[in-house]
Amino acid sequence: MSDSSFGKRIWTVLKISFPAAMYNLLGMVQSMVDMLFVGRISSVSVAAVGVSMQYVGMLYAFMSLFYVGTNALVSRFFGAKDPEKAGLVSYNMFVLALAFSVPLFVVGFYKSHVLFNILGMSGEIEEIGSVYMKIYCFSIPVLFAQGVLYSSLNAYGKTKIPFYIGIFGNIVNFLLDYALIFGAWGFPALGVAGVAYATVIARLLEFFIYAYLCFIRKEIDFVMRFSGDLLRRALKVGFPTWMERMMTFPTYIVLSALVARYGTEALAGYQIGLRIEGIAFMPGVGFIVATMALTGRHLGAGNPEEAEKDAMAATVAACAFMGTVGLLMFLFPSPLARMFTTDAATVESAAEYLRIMGLSQIPLGIFFVMSGALRGAGDTRTTFIVNTACIWLLRVLPAAVMVWAGIALFWVYLVAALESAVRAGLLVRVFLRGRWKSIAV
Repeated sequence: MSDSSFGKRIWTVLKISFPAAMYNLLGMVQSMVDMLFVGRISSVSVAAVGVSMQYVGMLYAFMSLFYVGTNALVSRFFGAKDPEKAGLVSYNMFVLALAFSVPLFVVGFYKSHVLFNILGMSGEIEEIGSVYMKIYCFSIPVLFAQGVLYSSLNAYGKTKIPFYIGIFGNIVNFLLDYALIFGAWGFPALGVAGVAYATVIARLLEFFIYAYLCFIRKEIDFVMRFSGDLLRRALKVGFPTWMERMMTFPTYIVLSALVARYGTEALAGYQIGLRIEGIAFMPGVGFIVATMALTGRHLGAGNPEEAEKDAMAATVAACAFMGTVGLLMFLFPSPLARMFTTDAATVESAAEYLRIMGLSQIPLGIFFVMSGALRGAGDTRTTFIVNTACIWLLRVLPAAVMVWAGIALFWVYLVAALESAVRAGLLVRVFLRGRWKSIAV
């Protein structure tokens, strides 16, 4: 492969991955802005909204059932130059996602207090959190429907459209947060309820733009006809990823509980470290989107070798980007942590986490690309098994043993970094075997 050809592949990957990465970063920025505004109300409000956001995270885990299957099949049919089937997949998944969101809305709206009671929370936290959840629930159907449109656009490689819509949504959310929380510009001062209303309104406006572009401007060629076969095929691809998200989501809670055994400063430092690392993950998320779309497209066109070459190019780009991020985490962990706190002990704890996890960013970049390529090929069962087994058996279980044995937190973090490298290595091995090239979806 010539240098110019390889460079063009990297450029193709970056054109798709960069807007996707920025879109996901905007999602994190919106959550951070909400929490910064809530922090000016009261500490109880921060706790209530923070717990609510944990449940919002579970909603995104449910959405993966539709996102991955839509992306894999739409990109495959797009590559095969079969726009009718691509449009059928998008339409059927759109309708199913809307239907699936209804019971989640009902539970969140009518049983919001139960969600807090499950976690042993009552009193003011339950009261404030329930107010937030009852309002936020009105965005759930929009969130699910929009997720399918977003996934379909990504499958076509049109990642700039969600990015621009995300910028608009963030601006609206910021302005409405300020207006509705504190009663600016003639609006009523609604406190925490204002944060929820701002999110719902921003989501609705985003959805209207998606709907206009996809249904009126025909950025997606919807074919409005039921297809049980394509629906079944899309769900078959998406189901393992949904199971993976549902089974790995609790690990964040378990690991936080284990780190809490080392003290409040350790837990606070760990949470800050996770927040910074989450921002660092954004390039990786972009590479997942790009490799999913490109792999599905090439396989649909009957060119698996091209899919492999694009995945290799994406791996090089991911290692360069995430390696740079990892170097910054390793060399400047304390200044990064001070962006979130001035407490010396917390900064020290966060710096320890960031320094160690900085070493894992290149393996994570490889993992993101391999995971995206395999999912784009429809091999979601393998990623489910590898990711779930590695996180629970090689990260959570050793952490629990070390905490029980009183081993220093440094080693807990080091094992987590090593687990990332093992997981990446396993997916590379699966990818190089090439079975994904012949998977039918």
